[in-house]
Amino acid sequence: MNAKELYLYALGEATRVVEEVDAEQMEFPTPDTEWSVYELLQHITYELAWTADIVVSKTVAEVGDKYEGVLFNSDLAGAWARYEPITRMAVEVCDESGLAHLSYGNKTIGEYLLEAGNDQLVHAWDLSEAIGVPVTFAESAAQLLYGHALARKEEFAGSGLFAPPVAVSDTANTQTKLLALLGRSKNWRQQAV
Repeated sequence: MNAKELYLYALGEATRVVEEVDAEQMEFPTPDTEWSVYELLQHITYELAWTADIVVSKTVAEVGDKYEGVLFNSDLAGAWARYEPITRMAVEVCDESGLAHLSYGNKTIGEYLLEAGNDQLVHAWDLSEAIGVPVTFAESAAQLLYGHALARKEEFAGSGLFAPPVAVSDTANTQTKLLALLGRSKNWRQQAV
């Protein structure tokens, strides 16, 4: 599985879960303890919209404030449905060796797609846990993302973007190990109390 395939797989899983969210669930807690379902949807929809511009090598300055306020004051399911096909098409035709101009520096588009795919897939799990729709990662996707995350473990720990890693058995499956490395556990509801 290459970076493009990984991102498209993650986008498919995220879309499947987003389509299951209903209005009564917007205030539900999520494993991302600082965010409700609504706030998590805001985040992943915002990231989805940006991805189409990033994979065609637009700079942050070129995109500007194009997405500021628009996604947060609208129907998030509608915004997702609007941006998903645009982003999917942009990713399908992008050049993984091109440059992604990010707020924190330049990376290859392939590297960016691994990061963005990780974000979409892990947040699909977060959302699925909050609303009770199971998500099981394809083993090839879980292995690729776990290897990528393990190599950046120290960077992740120092970023402040992730909860501390959760201890799991060496015999745990790859999905569980990936989620644990990113501070997530099936027991998140008990841990949040």
